[in-house]
Amino acid sequence: MTALLLAALYPAAPAYAARLTSSTFIDVSGRYDEGSQYMISPNFEQAASVEELVASSAAASALLGRSGKLAYFPVPAPVFDLAPVIVSSYSIRLTWTAPSADASRAAEPVEYYILRYSTLGFITTDDAFYSAASYVQAWDPQAPGADETRVIEGFNAGTTYYFALETLNAHSIRSELSNPAAAFALVPLAPMNFKLSRSGNAVTMTWIPPAGFQNRIPFDDRFHPSYPYEVKRYEVYRATAPADAEWVQIADVSTDTLTWTDIVPTADPYYYHARALNQAGVSLPSYARSSDSGGLYFLAPDNQSIFEVPQEGTGSFFSSSSDPMDVYTLEISTHQADLTGRVVKSVEFSAYRGGLRPDPLFQLDKEGTLKMYYAKAAGSIIPSAASDAKALSMYYYNGSRWLQMFGVVNETEHSVKLSTRLLGRYQLRLTERTGAFSADRAGLLNRLITPNGDGKNDTMVFIFDNPEEKHIKGRIFDLHGALVAAMKPGPVANSLVWDAKSGGQVVPGGVYIYQLEGDSKVYNGTVVVVR
Repeated sequence: MTALLLAALYPAAPAYAARLTSSTFIDVSGRYDEGSQYMISPNFEQAASVEELVASSAAASALLGRSGKLAYFPVPAPVFDLAPVIVSSYSIRLTWTAPSADASRAAEPVEYYILRYSTLGFITTDDAFYSAASYVQAWDPQAPGADETRVIEGFNAGTTYYFALETLNAHSIRSELSNPAAAFALVPLAPMNFKLSRSGNAVTMTWIPPAGFQNRIPFDDRFHPSYPYEVKRYEVYRATAPADAEWVQIADVSTDTLTWTDIVPTADPYYYHARALNQAGVSLPSYARSSDSGGLYFLAPDNQSIFEVPQEGTGSFFSSSSDPMDVYTLEISTHQADLTGRVVKSVEFSAYRGGLRPDPLFQLDKEGTLKMYYAKAAGSIIPSAASDAKALSMYYYNGSRWLQMFGVVNETEHSVKLSTRLLGRYQLRLTERTGAFSADRAGLLNRLITPNGDGKNDTMVFIFDNPEEKHIKGRIFDLHGALVAAMKPGPVANSLVWDAKSGGQVVPGGVYIYQLEGDSKVYNGTVVVVR
């Protein structure tokens, strides 16, 4: 890590005062008035509206008084929009707008920037600024109004740093303090490749370190995170349910130990996850594991939404390698701003390779189960005033519109579940549902099929409501009533799909009839194949 060079650039106090103070007045602006006309002498500015004050008109090498008015040193403008952002494990990017060398007018660039920083708190006073550490640099200030961007190195991403800036002009006069600004410390990603095995009452967990920070900045060495700013230790948590449960911390584990064995009191199933900590704080939880099954449980920050991947679909999340970039993880984010009277929950699932690289093309090997929990108060579903939980339905955003996906309501545990392969954004909404198998044209996602293999409109998908999880079959007929093909399971449990094929061959273009049948009900409609 680059060593940070510290040195005092100038004496602790300004060489020339920007303010004039006496027992009876304070010139807070650094000049004598707000005159509307300014005239320039070789080294000084003078305010033309100062009529009562006079100075010798005799010429001198450093002073030229004109019209008997008072000459003065101009004060440089301060920086008002200093903004730092951590960009790596050891560097911070600072941005601001370049100020003028004269606060009273648009003038030449300032001569120098004085940057100081502290880990104690915001720098808001002159005393705090002079006692803070200086960052040595040789920057050439840009013209006033230009965007300044500088990357400073030698910092730890696990520490919060507070910055302030002063400017210096050609007269060696300093500006007022800039706005106070801070680069806040970053927490690490969760541990990766979290594995679990049980033998009797002994449950053993193993994991590998995360590859970077929560904001996707990679560590300098993902195989050996630095202590304590990247990873300081690990914590292991246990609960009796994967979601809507109380997670209890059961262990602190050093960075040298990537395993833990828990002795459980009963033969009941227990659930576990691990977290990484550094100087800044604690990570989000890793995916959770059950002591009795091989599936994975990805938990949302609100502990109220969970996505379960069955054991046969976990291949992408495990590896025999010690490299976190060889495995994937899912991150669930919540969207509180979406919640209204009809929207009860709003969450989004995203896949990341190694926790760092987003992969929008990632697909699950096996259908997983999304479960969202809802809360009630005085009989009403929060945050709405509705009371009938059977009206709750899941919706999915496909990139252009929200699709009703329905789901199965469990009023006992206050949850709605949906079996799905689709990652992305979901909402739990209050809507109208029949409480039994039903279908209509709104569930047909694509009425025009173009089966040319380009990945666009190659299939038709039909989503239907099936709250009682009845067996539903779908068939395709031609206009003469001849059976063309049977529909296959779609991307969610309550859906069917047709790939415009019959006997493995693409059908001729034309109009076809689809038929959905279940629970003694039949729904028909038409779909068009375009070739």
